Amino acid sequence: MKRHPARRRGFSLIEALVALCVLAVIVFSLLPVLIYGFGSAARTRQIALATQICQERVETVRNLPFDTVAALGTTFTSDKLSRLSGGQGLQAVESGAGDDIKKLTISVAWAYRGQTLRKDIVTYITRLGVDRK
Repeated sequence: MKRHPARRRGFSLIEALVALCVLAVIVFSLLPVLIYGFGSAARTRQIALATQICQERVETVRNLPFDTVAALGTTFTSDKLSRLSGGQGLQAVESGAGDDIKKLTISVAWAYRGQTLRKDIVTYITRLGVDRK
């Protein structure tokens, strides 16, 4: 009886190809999730930046004398707006419940993947300021 020579231990070409195919299926299955995650993170960073720009503008307007608030224009500028694609700063001042209160709306609009996104902050400004009776 003839003995077969000892088989080498290791991977055959077929086993390596099967493992490579399984790995490719896993990678291509996870790829859309990764792409969505990176896009979502980028959008979240832009929204956070727009919120920061709005909040800074609100604080700037709050530090102005009350009588000059009504004379503000409809737009504002910020160095940070250039970090948003097509970033625009918008502001609106409306009369409030009485002569001593104004409604201030600060908005930042920008383009993101073919759509326009917008962040708004609305606050009220009084002649006497915050927490004064």
